[in-house]
Amino acid sequence: MFEFGIYGWSLLLAGVVVVVFEILFPSAGLLGLLAGSLLVGGGWFATKAGGTGALLGYTLVTLLLVPMAVFGAFRILPRTPMGRRMILKGPSFTERTATEEGLAALVGKTGIATTPLRPAGIATLGDRRVDVVTRGSHLAASSAVRVIKVEGNRVVVEAMGDPPAA
Repeated sequence: MFEFGIYGWSLLLAGVVVVVFEILFPSAGLLGLLAGSLLVGGGWFATKAGGTGALLGYTLVTLLLVPMAVFGAFRILPRTPMGRRMILKGPSFTERTATEEGLAALVGKTGIATTPLRPAGIATLGDRRVDVVTRGSHLAASSAVRVIKVEGNRVVVEAMGDPPAA
């Protein structure tokens, strides 16, 4: 059942290696076609060496080795230089700081909503116009607002009549 002959075994192993190369070095499918051709050719040589039973065994070995090789290649891919360029880094969960000057100093300041806040809009805080967002409530223009927190460039406000944020 596993008498594939030297050519059958050689083409099987070469096909599996080329499948791995296709994953690690994208070639627009050319290496994939080569791998498929090698595997089919190995099946033909296995049939010549051992008959139909050898072809069945060859198919089983191929169906076992190729997925294992693909899995292994995908485990290696993020560690390769090309893989690091193709795969994005995950989000950073570190504390974000304001990138616009002076936004962090706005916490606790009061002002007037210049536009309706539905829930985002513009408010005037002192002599400065700032893009702000509420916690989901809609406020009319000219409403008094207070800055409750700043997350990055996101300034969160609440109506002055609301209870303080917890």
